[in-house]
Amino acid sequence: MISIKKIILFSDTGIDDAIALIYALKNPSIDLLAIVSGFGNTDRNKSYRNAAYLLNLADRHEIPVIAGSSRPLNGVEPEYFPDIHGVEGLGPISPPVPEERYRTKTNFSKLFKLIKSHPGDITIANVGRCTSLAIAWLLSPEVMGLVKETYIMGGAFLVPGNVTEVAEANFFGDAQAANIVCQNSPNLTVIPLNVTRHALLTPGQVDFIDSKAVTPLDLIIKPLLDFYYEAYQQLEPGIAGTPQHDLSAVMAAVPIDGLFTFEKREIRVQHEESYANGLSIADFRPGSSDCFGTGCSQVAVGIDEDVFLTNVLKILTREEK
Repeated sequence: MISIKKIILFSDTGIDDAIALIYALKNPSIDLLAIVSGFGNTDRNKSYRNAAYLLNLADRHEIPVIAGSSRPLNGVEPEYFPDIHGVEGLGPISPPVPEERYRTKTNFSKLFKLIKSHPGDITIANVGRCTSLAIAWLLSPEVMGLVKETYIMGGAFLVPGNVTEVAEANFFGDAQAANIVCQNSPNLTVIPLNVTRHALLTPGQVDFIDSKAVTPLDLIIKPLLDFYYEAYQQLEPGIAGTPQHDLSAVMAAVPIDGLFTFEKREIRVQHEESYANGLSIADFRPGSSDCFGTGCSQVAVGIDEDVFLTNVLKILTREEK
């Protein structure tokens, strides 16, 4: 019997978020309740529009999109990444609806209503900046305390960052929010850059997925990932494929036997606008041990690449029943 997870996806819908969302929609083990779309890879309005566009392609109009944050907690105007995710956030794809339609959307009350409707039964997967999730905790810690567990893609432990020498993009994009989430979310699991960098899809594997594509949602996987691959060739010439950072965090939330190995650590995020802004900090010194209690998170420290690939190919080539 399949165990089904009720998931609310927090995202900043660029290319890797889109693949994570497509995976969630196609996975029979996931009941996707809502998407909270905020700024990050692209601006909040495009992020919202892109999520709604993907749901429309999937004919899943019953899933609400909730407008998240438009800038980090410090109020600074965010930087976007059109070279990596395309001008509209979806690589070569231009959704037919302009993002301006979503400029006045605000509906955190819908998020809280959903959580209260399923007390102790909702998993949050946060694959973008942590701002919207931190705001939810600041607005109503009592309601957020009803969440069963939280998975976030963020941080880089014992490896270089991908935005600065020390910081990963989601933590760097709002380090204060990342610190709030890491310090306050119970049952938190962090999927950092040091494992997601090994969750690769090569062009040949993308071609195989495309060979099985039937639905409108299936058919955009290849153009998205082809664009992403070309962008990564500029960032890291010779890389074998595209790292599926956000997809990894959604997969962790399912979960999948043998995919990750974990250690428990207390996590802090440097957020005082220093040279090390966004640095994820945990004690991995020899002799350090698992932590316990509030503020103790589960951190992924290893990934089985074969398990990753087998599951991704199975789900993304799955025929709709």
